[in-house]
Amino acid sequence: MTQTNETFAMHQAEKPRGAFGVVMGWLLESGNAAQNRATVDALAPPHGASILEIGFGPGHALEMLAMSRPIGLVAGIDHSPLMVARARRRLNGRRGDAALDLRLGDAGDLPFPDERFDVVFAVNSFHQWPDKEGALAEMAGVLKPGGDLLLSIRDFRVGGRFEPPGKGAAMATVAADMLKELGLQVRLREIAHSPARATLLVRGRKVGRAED
Repeated sequence: MTQTNETFAMHQAEKPRGAFGVVMGWLLESGNAAQNRATVDALAPPHGASILEIGFGPGHALEMLAMSRPIGLVAGIDHSPLMVARARRRLNGRRGDAALDLRLGDAGDLPFPDERFDVVFAVNSFHQWPDKEGALAEMAGVLKPGGDLLLSIRDFRVGGRFEPPGKGAAMATVAADMLKELGLQVRLREIAHSPARATLLVRGRKVGRAED
């Protein structure tokens, strides 16, 4: 693959669009399937919870979550109009009894009220945010007291075409430090999928007590 093709593919992975964006959405879903499952299994939201995903792509993780838990609200924000449209179609009728609120936008400017969500999470998008501190502050702001902010970060243990080994682990350390600076109680968990790839879950719990 030439440098030009690699750059094009990377841009499509960050913001799928056009005909190739449809293919990229499928590739992202396939490539992230194990990570999405590990993330959803780790979330454990309360009954009837309001959930927000940042950068939901084709909506795979939101679908798994809504079909396996009694969710009250499935919400998300993504900067790709194509992915917003595809995720809406996907989740139409495949979210149990949950309400649906998927919007076009960016992690650094969330169009939701303060303390709206029980859980806010992101899968494989933290490294793409130009203002990581600002985005995490936004996420913490829309999180209810006692709620969880979860960043799911992939880590390749061997060299790959687009990402060097260990980059995910370094990103997880950066994310954990940022969440601590925001006053969240932080835990880090590693889930190995194979000798070549793992998922790092950085969880920050907002200090306070959730409403009864």
